[in-house]
Amino acid sequence: MILAQNEYFMITERDDKLFIQVFKPGYSIKDFQEIMEKYPRIMITKFMVLREALECAVGQAIEFGIQKPKLELRIAPDNLEAKMIINLDKETFEKTKETVREEILQLLKDHLIVHGILYDVINKELRVQKEIVVARGTLPAQGKDASITYLELPEMKPAINDDGSANYYEMNLFRYVHKGDWVGEKILVKTGDPGMNIKGEELPGKEGKDKALRFDQNSIDTVEKENKILLIAKVDGALQIKGGKICVINHLMINGNVGYETGNIDFDGYITIQGTVEDGFSVTARDDISILGEMGMGAVGKVFSKAGNIYIKGGISGKGRSVLEAGKSVFVKYTNACTIRAKDSINIGYYALDSDLEADVILVQAKNARTIGGSVKAKSKVSLRMVGNVYEKETYINVQGFDRKAIKKELDALLVAYKELLIKAEKNERELKVYETTLLQFGRIKSDDDYISYQRVYQTLIDKLYALEEQRQELLRTLSSRGEGEVTIYEKAYPRTFLQIKNLQKRIKEMTTGTFYAQDNQLMFD
Repeated sequence: MILAQNEYFMITERDDKLFIQVFKPGYSIKDFQEIMEKYPRIMITKFMVLREALECAVGQAIEFGIQKPKLELRIAPDNLEAKMIINLDKETFEKTKETVREEILQLLKDHLIVHGILYDVINKELRVQKEIVVARGTLPAQGKDASITYLELPEMKPAINDDGSANYYEMNLFRYVHKGDWVGEKILVKTGDPGMNIKGEELPGKEGKDKALRFDQNSIDTVEKENKILLIAKVDGALQIKGGKICVINHLMINGNVGYETGNIDFDGYITIQGTVEDGFSVTARDDISILGEMGMGAVGKVFSKAGNIYIKGGISGKGRSVLEAGKSVFVKYTNACTIRAKDSINIGYYALDSDLEADVILVQAKNARTIGGSVKAKSKVSLRMVGNVYEKETYINVQGFDRKAIKKELDALLVAYKELLIKAEKNERELKVYETTLLQFGRIKSDDDYISYQRVYQTLIDKLYALEEQRQELLRTLSSRGEGEVTIYEKAYPRTFLQIKNLQKRIKEMTTGTFYAQDNQLMFD
């Protein structure tokens, strides 16, 4: 069969193989491109043979290529897409357009393509010698991830009044729950809708990402309901997230005062006192202590939270005998002649009078707040509104200070350790999930000793991560101070206010407002 012929050569086709018989030389290989555009089914497989034939004109038929099919169908390996190439010139295509469409549909049918056929493309958008998508499968939908919601814990910071001042006297250190209360839930993973490839085969929907509920099984129960797992309190107590797990902690509620009727209180949990603590009596708790009486306290013995916060809605007039000590922070309306020590911060509203305060950060900065007499000792930062009084009462402020480079180095090392521990925890979690799936498949219960051992290892890693996070927050709090120790006086400090930051001392001799900080072994002031 003759495909093309001119004065230089003749191209024939036999069994889809192409042959060229050259009559005379002079037709360049570059000009041969025009032949291929006119006859797009020509495909050169022996380029050097063709060039030599055009140059030498040997006169005999020489094989140089193959004839491409009129329609080329290319199916993706995953059967999600089919593309078509029409190997015709534009003129021939326009004359035979309807026939070509019918042939395309038949070709799809012959290859068992039944889903996602793009009829609009086949009817209106066909182009010659270009790869065109004629069928596209439906991808499986991504599933919905599991979501977890816990009963919101109160944010431990003072409320802000309309005038912009801080209110330290209406706070909730924790949320009290009763047995049977909802404390959280998990909405289970949802599988996405299935898809289908172009050959009509169903593709399973994709699973969403699962998330693990972390709760204390001794104080919280689970109830499955529809597509949810509900967390229900087993006991009355204070809701807390501890080591990454939500739990209900022991909570002692005293509806009146701590005094002769109750005696001294020592409790392994949280304590709420609706009244006050009478003179001479003491309160000790492992966790937070809230004393909600409006009248405040007098010459109590000691109020001690080993690992939590102390919140006193009223103030305390300690007559030089009372001591407050907290493993975290203290929030109090006012203090008079008492000692307060806290690991993290001391937050005082109205005033601190003749009191000895000691913490990492000390704040007496609400509107009209005053610090008169006594001593203020902090590790990194003191922030005060007014210091001393017109009678020039001696007030001592001491900031221990820190080595900023050393703290940054410690923080960098902590972040490296945190990352390494996180990788271990994620690996352990994956192993735990695989093990759990295996147990369920073989009908074994989750009280299996090996499974429990995996759980313990994982929880130990999580506990360490949370401990590192607490250390990180502490280091960042220190680094938030200016220089290597800071004292800020927002309104004024009266004469006979004595400052010391690290080993740098300053005696205020006239009204002063601003920030003192240590830097390069010098006391700076802004």
